[in-house]
Amino acid sequence: MCGRYVLFSSQEQIIASVQRATGAREVDDVAARMDGVGPYRANYNIAPTHQVPVVREFRERVALGPAQWGYPRASGSGGAPVVFNARGETAFEKYLFRGSDRCLFVMDGWYEWTGAKGDKQPWYTHRKDNEPFVVAGLCKPIGNQLHATIITTAAAEPLEWLHHRMPRVLGHGEAMAWLDAPDDDAQEMARNSPAEAVIEQLATRKADRAVGGVGNNGPELIQPQPDDEPAHEEKEY
Repeated sequence: MCGRYVLFSSQEQIIASVQRATGAREVDDVAARMDGVGPYRANYNIAPTHQVPVVREFRERVALGPAQWGYPRASGSGGAPVVFNARGETAFEKYLFRGSDRCLFVMDGWYEWTGAKGDKQPWYTHRKDNEPFVVAGLCKPIGNQLHATIITTAAAEPLEWLHHRMPRVLGHGEAMAWLDAPDDDAQEMARNSPAEAVIEQLATRKADRAVGGVGNNGPELIQPQPDDEPAHEEKEY
């Protein structure tokens, strides 16, 4: 997973999707009570370090609140300044993620790229019904900011053409289990690719190459591309 995703659904849609995913009768909208946060704005090109909504259990309630995407990397360790993905197979063993709580990312879809350097084609993967969905994550406070990272796993076979890794999309009954299951059960979930029933809900289409520039942001990034052949505008699984 290359590290860009999309969330354009309204605050009401986000909360409704969290209720469906977790079975919670109420979701505590923490952001609504925070100065300078308010409703989340549509973002068609979310990148690491952006503020994003995450879901976690907080004071015995399912809560939706802001986090910064990515754990700060230790200075001098090389690589990107933040760690925005955590491999599900090893996340629970890494020092960086010790002390983390489990959380959910909400997204309308994510980007991936194929092709050779200099000629990369971005692709947008989303639910066929265009509803937002939830993805497994980890979060913890660092300084005065909550930071969060996405759990990735080996791509399910139908999506291997796109990339060998994918977000750990959670299906029916898995979201609340991810939040409150014993650690051994959560580790098993993190190691496994999404179930076939989850993959069957997804589709992928070409995205605008402008998504490569993080400053580009708008619905045109995910619209069907004019150079697509009609039979290949969208790949369903």
